[in-house]
Amino acid sequence: MRDACFALLPRDGLSAKDGRGWYTSEVGRGYSLPWPLPTTVRGALRAAWGHDVMAARGSALSPETWERDSAPVALQRFVALRRGLGETTFTQAHRMWPAPADAVRVLDEAGAERLVRLEPHPGGAATLGPDDDDAREALWHPRRSASGKPLPSALFWPESRMVAWLRGAQDASAPERESPPPRTDIHLAIDVETQASQDSMLHSREVVECLRVQSREAGRLTLEEWALGVSCAWPDPASGLPRGPLGLGGRRRLSDVERLDADLFAMPEGLARTTRGLRLVLATPAEFQRGWLPDGFERVDGTPPRYVGRLPGLDAPVVLRAALVPRPLDVSGWDMVRRRPRPTRRWVPAGAVYFFEKQGGGDFTANELRALWLASWGGGHAEALGQVLPGVWQPPRHGQGA
Repeated sequence: MRDACFALLPRDGLSAKDGRGWYTSEVGRGYSLPWPLPTTVRGALRAAWGHDVMAARGSALSPETWERDSAPVALQRFVALRRGLGETTFTQAHRMWPAPADAVRVLDEAGAERLVRLEPHPGGAATLGPDDDDAREALWHPRRSASGKPLPSALFWPESRMVAWLRGAQDASAPERESPPPRTDIHLAIDVETQASQDSMLHSREVVECLRVQSREAGRLTLEEWALGVSCAWPDPASGLPRGPLGLGGRRRLSDVERLDADLFAMPEGLARTTRGLRLVLATPAEFQRGWLPDGFERVDGTPPRYVGRLPGLDAPVVLRAALVPRPLDVSGWDMVRRRPRPTRRWVPAGAVYFFEKQGGGDFTANELRALWLASWGGGHAEALGQVLPGVWQPPRHGQGA
């Protein structure tokens, strides 16, 4: 068993189909997710590992053996990368992170776009929950510091902006729409018996284009390329990296493999510091047993009642003060061995933000923030689910105790 760090660079776009079927109101059109899920990437890694093993042994693996022997292939880190076309290496400056849910792009009265931070405060309107959970109703509600019309948020933030946001810096400038652009490919339908095209039968598939124009200046184009940075457990007898291009997503579109330095996934300098409150941003989707509520957090009586639990890598219990969680991700897949659908899973999307204070008071130390960097929270550790980005938070004086 060894650890492998490498980037996957899709050469002909990337199509990770969402859960909508082909025969909906828009017959013959397939939609792609804006970015592949960690489960898709781990499945591609397990397939590549099996191909390497068969090439080394000179014999084929049965589907059941392939599934069993590739189970130790674990996705440990998963991050989006972006660099200028022609650059030869990836660094921490090339990392792209999911936009945090506590940041809102608004259009102010002057018609200018700006970024507003959502700050949780005690009190607020009750929710329309499925039960009478007084601890949930006691969670703090986010409030905007400035008015304005909300605008669609960016899919990703670059490293510099994300690190500044986690440090608590105020940046009113609105981020660019950072995401690889989609395109639509048209395909012919093929007759199964004749293997020829069927007349008047076309279908389209949405593809995420990983090469895009970054700027146009003085008639000169500046191009950028997107990639997927992964760190994984790569068991023997396969080699340290996948051999040759790797098939990823729908139609197994080919991706080049480029070695990465393990420091690419390290915590940036200056982020770890002492803070009274803690903000956790999900860098990857999380799978909790009770939906939005993190595993291990239970209701504790008090005035008001609250959720108390522990975070990965921390010994002291913490109090959940607020949770900014977008709509859930309903994830379905196909079992390639048994030829049947897998059970649907419901995840908390990447970018969700949770706010904490220590029970009994006290500050979070710099070492505790270091322990939380990309720590796995909840289930799906082998799929890099629930990895978090810690940041500082200064909670208001509330008199509710901890």
